[in-house]
Amino acid sequence: MNTNKIYADEFVSKFMEGSLQHLKYIQTPIKIFALKDIAPYLRTPIPPILFGYNVIIHLTKGQFQHQIESTKFMVKAPAVMIANYGHTSAIDEVDKNAEGYCVLIKEQAMTSILRDQETLNIFNIAPLLNLQDQDNDDLKQLFHLLYKEIYDENPYKSYYESIFKTIVLKIIKLSDSNKTLLRNQEVAISFKQLVFLDFFKEKSVSYYADKLAVSTNYLNRCVSAVFKKSAKQVILEVAIMHSQLLLLETNKPIATIAYELDFEDPSYFTRLFKKLVGITPTEYRNSAS
Repeated sequence: MNTNKIYADEFVSKFMEGSLQHLKYIQTPIKIFALKDIAPYLRTPIPPILFGYNVIIHLTKGQFQHQIESTKFMVKAPAVMIANYGHTSAIDEVDKNAEGYCVLIKEQAMTSILRDQETLNIFNIAPLLNLQDQDNDDLKQLFHLLYKEIYDENPYKSYYESIFKTIVLKIIKLSDSNKTLLRNQEVAISFKQLVFLDFFKEKSVSYYADKLAVSTNYLNRCVSAVFKKSAKQVILEVAIMHSQLLLLETNKPIATIAYELDFEDPSYFTRLFKKLVGITPTEYRNSAS
């Protein structure tokens, strides 16, 4: 299943074309690329993929159309776009002259850097943040510092992690989520992150309640209050996201995909897929061919 995740080097080989010798692969857990080195070489549209990183894009020039799960965003400079680990993303179109930076952060690095409650708000803000000119200039300086340090011959881990955390705090401050998380928000957000991380290992609500040291009833109340749906519905929605990837990237029969994702009844899987996506699995697969 994990072959459906796309990592930085795989993204380059699958969705970029032309001479890419200018792209330097870096080993740091936080990776940063200049958009001017990426945008001209993208083969769009890029179908929904499960990206194996948290992504922060700071767009200073141009525009692009980005889909996260089922929501499409037209991103116009100056703006910040955030896509969290485990979410499906698609890129419909990109301005070839786009400028700015794209930062990729491994989930383990994100967890170790963002330990306090305040920085957890990064998971609770809207994916798209439009910027005022002064705020755009401030962020541009911070991203440039991060880029410069990570591409240094001897990058200083504590320094570039500190710059990255400053970027995150700046984004939170500019959003409408620069407030303390309530207990139910913290539990609901942590639950959703865990589902994306452990989905293939466990799909029961009780498992996630145990991991969070809360009762299943309390977990459901928190998730319902924050996301307006049950914990089981969140798990089912993640299952459907994974099914979209399997439909596009494999030739497996729909019933086989349903069983692999622990649906006992393929017809129920089909009904749920149509309810959430708007078309049947067969229509979805055919639309991409």
